[in-house]
Amino acid sequence: MNQEQKKILIQTVEESIPWERIQTNVAGVFLVKTPEQKNNQNVFVELNPSVNGQPVKKRGIYLKNKEELKAFIELLENPKVSEVLKVINEYYGKRKASKVEI
Repeated sequence: MNQEQKKILIQTVEESIPWERIQTNVAGVFLVKTPEQKNNQNVFVELNPSVNGQPVKKRGIYLKNKEELKAFIELLENPKVSEVLKVINEYYGKRKASKVEI
């Protein structure tokens, strides 16, 4: 990110209102400014990818620093997570509605 982009980012955040989702040019990445507390301003990066043009979740994952991102990446790359999701989807995924003949 160059200096001009940094200035635009900071200016956009400063001009936004608390809890406003600021869209970025990276699909699924938003900035969220929180209300100021004790003269301290927090801004989170929200990750919420889209599938078929619709957000995956109502609210995405909020990250505050690189350590949180690293922890989520490690968790998401764990093969056990995929295994558990596969079993859950297999047994509890969307089922076709029963059809009753009248």
